[in-house]
Amino acid sequence: MLEFPEHLPLRAFRLQASYTAARLNALDETRHLARGFEEAADKFALLEEEEAQLAVRRMQTQAAVETADDAWDDTMLGFRARLLEQCAHDTESELYRRYFAEIPSNVTSLSYPAEILISKELEAQLAHEEEASLKGFAERLAEKRAGLEGLMAERTRLEVEEARFANRVQLAKQVLNKLRRVLFTSLEEIQMARGRAESWCARFYYSHNDVLAALDADGAEESPVEVVHVASSDDDVL
Repeated sequence: MLEFPEHLPLRAFRLQASYTAARLNALDETRHLARGFEEAADKFALLEEEEAQLAVRRMQTQAAVETADDAWDDTMLGFRARLLEQCAHDTESELYRRYFAEIPSNVTSLSYPAEILISKELEAQLAHEEEASLKGFAERLAEKRAGLEGLMAERTRLEVEEARFANRVQLAKQVLNKLRRVLFTSLEEIQMARGRAESWCARFYYSHNDVLAALDADGAEESPVEVVHVASSDDDVL
């Protein structure tokens, strides 16, 4: 009960902290214990917002990378088409094999690093090409490749930022779990001092209640649920 599973999303932790803070604030004898949970709820709300922003940036960056890759692919295919024109579509000709003997036929479907490596080698080779219509592709390929490289670097920086964010999330979850453990000790002291029932401490930690859920559901009157009385603070000490 005290250790909230860290694999659960930020929203679940925020709601847990908010629930406990509200329960503590509702009683004079526990109100002084609420501040840490209020601050934790606020912290998780900020982390949720940051998580959403990172998710949007991740999609936008990936879209930009794929757009840049498409541009490089189109330029590469354009070069191949121009080369085929120059050699009368003879893929066995010396001119065609000069450039594509070592380049895979699926070059535009390779990984981004592989495409970049091939592009750099081809650019260097084209720099010595005498045919102007082919040589011009060296600059075009370099331009598209540089754009792709820049966006890949941006994506890598975002990955580092996300890793750091994940560390902060983990720490925040661990802090809340520690707060929950410390709170239970404080509540036990109040429970014993005031003669509360043993179950009194547990009420400050949210857990799904099937009985209450059934009563709240539409049509509950048609399917009555037997409610077992549980001793409360009102039964023991006012």
